[in-house]
Formats: sequence, C-alpha cells, structure tokens
Amino acid sequence: MKDLRKNLSHMFWFITALFVVLGGYFVYVAAIEADDFITNPFNARVAVDVEGIRRGTIYDAHGTPIVESVYSNGRYARQYPFGAAFAHTAGYSGMSRAGLELSRNFTMNRLNWELIQRAGHVMFGNELTANSIVTTFDADLQQLIHNSLGTSRGAVVVLDPTTGAIVAMVSTLSFDPNRVTELWGGLITDTENSPLLNRATQGLYPPGSTFKVVTAMAALEYDSTLVDFTFECTGHAHFGGETIQCWGGTAHGMVNMHRAMAVSCNGYFATLADKIGPEPIIQASEQLLFNATIPFELPASMPQFPMGTEPAIYELVQTAIGQGRITATPLNMALIAAAVANGGVVMEPFMVDRVVGGFGNTLSSTTPRSMGQVMDAQMAASLNEMLIEAVNTGTGTPAGLSHMQVAGKTGTAQNETGVDHSWFIGYAPAENPTAALAIIIENTGGGTRASQLAGQIFNFVGNE
Repeated sequence: MKDLRKNLSHMFWFITALFVVLGGYFVYVAAIEADDFITNPFNARVAVDVEGIRRGTIYDAHGTPIVESVYSNGRYARQYPFGAAFAHTAGYSGMSRAGLELSRNFTMNRLNWELIQRAGHVMFGNELTANSIVTTFDADLQQLIHNSLGTSRGAVVVLDPTTGAIVAMVSTLSFDPNRVTELWGGLITDTENSPLLNRATQGLYPPGSTFKVVTAMAALEYDSTLVDFTFECTGHAHFGGETIQCWGGTAHGMVNMHRAMAVSCNGYFATLADKIGPEPIIQASEQLLFNATIPFELPASMPQFPMGTEPAIYELVQTAIGQGRITATPLNMALIAAAVANGGVVMEPFMVDRVVGGFGNTLSSTTPRSMGQVMDAQMAASLNEMLIEAVNTGTGTPAGLSHMQVAGKTGTAQNETGVDHSWFIGYAPAENPTAALAIIIENTGGGTRASQLAGQIFNFVGNE
C-alpha cells in the first residue's frame, strides 16, 4: 500500500509537470510564434478572404495602388496593376500568398470602426472596406528597374540610408501575379530560373569586389596608417602556390588604398589581407551583418562568412576580394552601402510606412529604428572618399552623373556554373545621400551593366 501511494504520488507530479510544460508551450506560441503560424503559407486560412469585405489596398508612397480588390461577378478579386514588377514584394494571392499579401494578410482583412461600417452597410449598402497598407515604394522607379533588368536574372534593392525605407526592391526573373493560379505548375518546377525566389532578400551570391569595402574597413580599423600602404601591381600575385589575378590580367602599377579601390586591384587587397591576418576581416564582416539575421518583413537569407581564425593563406586572400565561400544577399550589400552613406549607422530596413483604416485614418506608422553604429563617422568618411574616386576615375565610371556626385563600388562575382555576375553598390548624392543601393545581374561578366543601371536609378531619384 505504501509503495502504491508513492507510485501514485510520482505519477501525479509527473502529469502535473506535463501540464505545466504544455501550458508554457501554449503561452510561448501565443506570445512569441503567433505571427509565424498566422502567416505560414501552409495555414489554409491564409488564402481565404473574409466574405463580403473588400480586402485592403496596397499603395506606393505616392498613393498609387499596386494591389487592389475589384468587385466582379459577385465577388472581389485581387488585381496587380504593375504585374511582375511587384510580384516578390507586394506579393500575390492565389494558390497561397506571399510578400505583403502574406505578411499583412490579416491586417488587410480587418475592419476599422467595424460597427459603424456594418451599420452603414446595412442601412445604405456601403462597402465593407478593410484596412489598407501604404508602402515606402516608388512604383515608377520599381517599374523602371524591372524593365531595365528585362529577361536577366538579378535583383536590385534601393533604400533611404537615413531611415531604412525601401524605395524599390526588384527580383527577376519574375511572373505575373494576376495569373499566378494559371502559372503555378510551371512556377514551382522552373528550377533554372526560380521565379518564385526573391533574389533581393534570399539570393546568396559571392559579393566579389564589392567586399573590398569590408576589407578596407578591416585594415583601417587594424591600423589607420594602412591607407598609405602601397603595392606594385603586375596583374598577378602569388599566395601559397596559388595565383590571384586582377581583372583581365591588368597591371595597375603602384597603387595605394584609394587607387586600389578605384581600379579594383585584387593583388592589393589580397596582399593587404595577408598583412593584417583574418581576425580584423572577421570582425569587420560581423559588424556589417554577415552571419547575422537581418530583421525584415519578408523572408531573408543570412549572409554567410564561414572563414575561421586560422584559414589557409589562399582562403584568406580569396575572401578579402569577395570570393571563396563567402556569400551575401543584395539586401545585405545595400545596407553596407547605406552604412557608409549614413556616417556608419545602419537603419533597420522596412517597406510599410503606415496602415490606414477604411475611412482613411492612420492606424499605425513605422518609426525608423537604428541597428547600431557599425563603423565610426571618420571611417565612413574615408570609405566615402574611396567610393567617390571609384566612380570618378575607376571601374564605376558608368554610374557617374554630370549633375550629381555618385559614390560606389563595382564587383565581378566568379560563377563556377557560367558567366560571372555583375555587382554594384553605392549611394548618391555623395555629400548628402538620399538613396543607397545594391545591384546584381547574373551571368553578365564585369560590373559595367550593374553600374549603368545604378546611374539610371540615381538619375531618376535625383530628378523626383
């Protein structure tokens, strides 16, 4: 009998502990992971609109609808006036949802002043209009970029470096969200083009020579006098039995850090990395958000910097010029450009300016938030001078404008499966930046095409 009571007591406390754990888990899910469950595309309710309610509109920053609901044949249907240009950001609604259509799904199905709206609906037949979203996008710029990329695979991120507001975010190849249900079978099986992938936030690419901004920062944090370090470039440099070659084997002659950045001298930055060792580069990369989760409304891949503290010499020098195993997203590289533009402060990226109710009243607004000072203002000023020189006299000249000083860096990312990718990161006007960006265009070779597109974008922003 004594043993029975003891066993029953143990069983009682065991079951009690299970209930406590289960209760704790429910609280955790409700408080921490509720949004993930609500916006999970496998949640069947995601694809269901509330019957009889006009789902909210998604506007660009100037009030132009980029997604709207139109009443036809007894029901509301979603329409996407800009077609493929906003397919990865505003998203789509059909087989499931993605983009803002997913992340703000329940916001755009909710009624503000519901009792008043329902009374007006019963008495006067007024529409039941759910909350709408006003984004930070410029629809005209988004369309310009999408048209410029055309049939190329690539991505562009343009943001305001002082606030983090996303002005444009384009990924190609894309698809028409108006026809997503019709096209679905082909979209999910097209592994060559991956049209459903948002390359701007999820595409991981070697950053190529754009990473030299990070290497320069690492060297100057290690020893500020290294800005005057000189190197005789013959077009080739040898490390551990391997050869680092400048683009096309070009011999740049005697270069210091400024000139090496302008002409994108691989030999210089490889030698610089050999001189300072891996730890300053690891530290600088982590300050600039590699191996970190970037907070963003849409799914975003983590930029990868896998090099350890004791790499082989060839891995070290390859990493210093943005090759090897290091990978970055266009969003990550745009934030690096924005950090330099904003005096070393990185702002959290966002694309929803405010939520408005059915009567046009503002329900909530986004307050810009800093992610921290990733470099001091003097460092940002030094890098700014280098990036100006790169556009004025170096590889970035196709991005230059006669009426505006542009700062930036080109990149050529080696691609084992085909032609190299073209990168450009930068900002303008250099003296008071209002736009920072990152561009990658796959399989184009060199940085010229990305630089040309950057010039078009800065020209557009400067003329608004």
